[in-house]
Amino acid sequence: MRNCRGAAGKDFFRFSKYYIDIYKSEIYVLMVIRCDPMNFQNPFKKLGFQKCISVVKIGYVGGIIVACKEDKLKIVLVSKWGQFIHMQVKNDKGQEWIFTMVYASPDEHNRKHLWEIMRLTYATMDMPWLVVGYFNDIAYANEKKGGGQVSARKCSIFGENMEAGNLSDLGAKGSNYTWGGPIYHGGQRIYERLDEVIRNEEWRLAFSEAHVKILTRVDFSHHHPIKISLSFCNYGRVAKSFRFESAWMLEENYMDRLQGFWNNNE
Repeated sequence: MRNCRGAAGKDFFRFSKYYIDIYKSEIYVLMVIRCDPMNFQNPFKKLGFQKCISVVKIGYVGGIIVACKEDKLKIVLVSKWGQFIHMQVKNDKGQEWIFTMVYASPDEHNRKHLWEIMRLTYATMDMPWLVVGYFNDIAYANEKKGGGQVSARKCSIFGENMEAGNLSDLGAKGSNYTWGGPIYHGGQRIYERLDEVIRNEEWRLAFSEAHVKILTRVDFSHHHPIKISLSFCNYGRVAKSFRFESAWMLEENYMDRLQGFWNNNE
């Protein structure tokens, strides 16, 4: 999963292909997109994703696209709204679960409305449920560094909303923070863990080996990409292009070694 401000640029698709080639992504999610989701249809097909579900941004914020490789997974839209996409997923092993992607509004009143809808979902949920996204809130004071004092009230509300739905944090390896704000005057930057991966007890039992990794942040986003794996995998490495070092020519035996490698097809 990515949170991208420059999602229509060439760098974004170059990095997307790099991550997809390494991690063999079957679902790929973009958040905070600032262009028409239809612009992504053809590029995603080139990356191997046959199906896309999206919600458009509201004003200057929001926007979600979920892309899926249908030869690996089947996703069916259940419902969507400005702050979430609610889907049912079935993999090639026959496992089924509910997957909800969230982009919570920066406005506290709108976030309250989001959780009211989520609470209605809790009441009827009878399947494994994974909820992922940008919640615009933190659960604990240690999930923020820099800036003003953490609001204990907001942390408490976030925790109560998770508890009401029997949802718990899946945890993550990597950076302690998923978002880094811009550098303000004086060089101070605020870091927060605004992106969460949470699930209900049924999902935890169904996917006991699932784990989350916070990947290295790229220049065109304030957020770190997040990788969610349902089981432990060994990912291959993408072959690197050959690069010539001019300093090699300073070695006295350079030409002899080059001729030897060339003759041996190395």
